[in-house]
Amino acid sequence: MRPGRGLGYWLAVLLALVLLSEEVAYAFNLVTPALPHIAKEFGTTQIAWVSTAFSLMGAVSAPLFGKLADKYGKKRWLLISAGLMAVGSLIVLLAPNFGLFLVGRTIEGFGLGIVAITYSLMRDILPPRMMALGVSLATAGIGVTGIVGPYIAGYLLDHHGYRGVFAFLFTLPVVIGIAIAVLVPETDVRIAGRINYLSAILLGAAFGVLLYVLGEGGTWGWTSAKTLGGFLVGLLVLAIWAIRENKVDVPLIDLRVAKSRAMGLTMTTNLIAQAVITVQFVLLSFLVQVPRSLGRTYGLGKTAEQMANITSLAGVASVAMGFLVGWLAQRVGARLPNLIGFALMAVGSGMLAMAHDTYGQMLIGYVVYAFGGGLVSAAIPNLVIAAVPPQVQAVSATTVGAIGTLGSTIAVQVTFAILARKILQLVQGSPIYAEQGFTTVYWLAAAGSVIAVLATLAMRHGRRPASVEA
Repeated sequence: MRPGRGLGYWLAVLLALVLLSEEVAYAFNLVTPALPHIAKEFGTTQIAWVSTAFSLMGAVSAPLFGKLADKYGKKRWLLISAGLMAVGSLIVLLAPNFGLFLVGRTIEGFGLGIVAITYSLMRDILPPRMMALGVSLATAGIGVTGIVGPYIAGYLLDHHGYRGVFAFLFTLPVVIGIAIAVLVPETDVRIAGRINYLSAILLGAAFGVLLYVLGEGGTWGWTSAKTLGGFLVGLLVLAIWAIRENKVDVPLIDLRVAKSRAMGLTMTTNLIAQAVITVQFVLLSFLVQVPRSLGRTYGLGKTAEQMANITSLAGVASVAMGFLVGWLAQRVGARLPNLIGFALMAVGSGMLAMAHDTYGQMLIGYVVYAFGGGLVSAAIPNLVIAAVPPQVQAVSATTVGAIGTLGSTIAVQVTFAILARKILQLVQGSPIYAEQGFTTVYWLAAAGSVIAVLATLAMRHGRRPASVEA
């Protein structure tokens, strides 16, 4: 340990870093149950952008902020990220209209890099004997967020509305950020290199255009010149970005790692995993909270706190599966739990597609899916380790994470594009979707999970104990 620094000091540093990293999980777990409330407040049919704006900005900015942190200081950029998360949350909290709300949500997305920077800062400043404890606490913290987060969201939504959620998201990074500024030392480690700003702009522009057209295609007409032209422009910009990424020395997202069979399959499964995980939470928020009198053939009319009973139980299942993967990976490799996980995700999604009329049906189907989601979420990082040599594991993990975030972003937009195909009625400007849209999306989630099962079967890595492959 550094001179004059005792165990109590380092535990305080670790606690501050772990608590701040939870802000990212809360920005998703607390906001998704609020989507029906936000749609009703602003009378908007464009509710998908509440999640899309956050995830898209995060996917583009997280790799960029990671490189800036390596070059100019991890503590500095951790605080900048936390500050942007707080500013975005404050804008959302005070927003008088939906346009300004989305501006704030987009700024919040800059905070998505907090987790990666936190892990990197831990590696640089913590005494070696505390690294394992740090990683364990951070991992456990994510699991705890999945369990207690829904209850926090439920209480805030039921008693303070959606603004209560964003008041919480504003307060947490401010308080913890001050603690980090006072307690946490800056790392001396610096990595020189150019920052690829143009790649971030191109990637953001490409997906921004594609997702906007996807959201508006139903209104414009899927075969209209406006829709087809928009897709063409988006794909053209995406192609320019991909060509440039393969040529520059410092890519934003290193596509070259995907050229290997192992990484290509791992990235594919992570994209599908994050898409299905996002879809499941979004659909649950509407099916549980919409009253049956409005949904006609669906809707439980439960409060956000009652919905937490389902999601928190699923969180417990997910954490338990995380521990199981750690045990299995050391004995048979990570491929088997990934395979079982996607199979359970397919079964759970299929169950919900066929039956989602009662609380019991929703609970059983969602928990079956959650067991699978927990297995997959824990298996994929181990598959990355098994897929590439140690010297490129950092860039590979960053790339896989970015692809997963994009999968989540695309899934949200596709989900609401399908739901918007048939709206039963508008209640104070907020749409009540027809049941067939939910069923269609659940079947797509099941089909995607089956594709991921096939991709996992094709993997040649992850079949041996993790210690051997590492």
